[in-house]
Amino acid sequence: MLDCALLIVTVEGDLQYRNRLAAALLTAGHGGLRVVGGALSASAGKVREALDQAIGLACAELQPTGLCLPQPDTPPERWLRLAVAPIYFGGSSRSATSAAVWIVNAGSLSLPSDELLAALFGFSRAEARLARAVLTGCSAGDYARQAGVRVATVRSQLHSIFVKTGVRRQAQLVALLSRVPVVQLAGKP
Repeated sequence: MLDCALLIVTVEGDLQYRNRLAAALLTAGHGGLRVVGGALSASAGKVREALDQAIGLACAELQPTGLCLPQPDTPPERWLRLAVAPIYFGGSSRSATSAAVWIVNAGSLSLPSDELLAALFGFSRAEARLARAVLTGCSAGDYARQAGVRVATVRSQLHSIFVKTGVRRQAQLVALLSRVPVVQLAGKP
């Protein structure tokens, strides 16, 4: 009864479970995701590498990760987002044998407002706008062009966002921001 696609995979990417939405998504090849030899894969090499790395981090280091799947001829707000989390039942080994992969269409989600992000994390207005753009899968270069600023400025703001949120990588930031509920602050229409 989930409203998003769910896959369970081993550290090698072997598919152990897929719900109905995931099966339909994989059959259609949406976002370039597919099953090859019983394992979850992606048609684009960089996406495949990022997916393998996220699954590896979840299983080997018990570290959840988020990533966005760029899709040609599709606006960034419609790209698929993945949240990869370890399935860990405790025990002496500090690793997981499987990972859960939730696949969400970012275009079907509402995004938290700039004001909410600023209130939650202490972002400036510019940082809040950048955080929302990162959440939709926008690259630093694309955002710099859209905002009319230099890439160095975007990287500096991104570093400040990392410090304020306590994350070290953009994928971790996406995973964190994806969990922010969409609510309206009092006094806002």
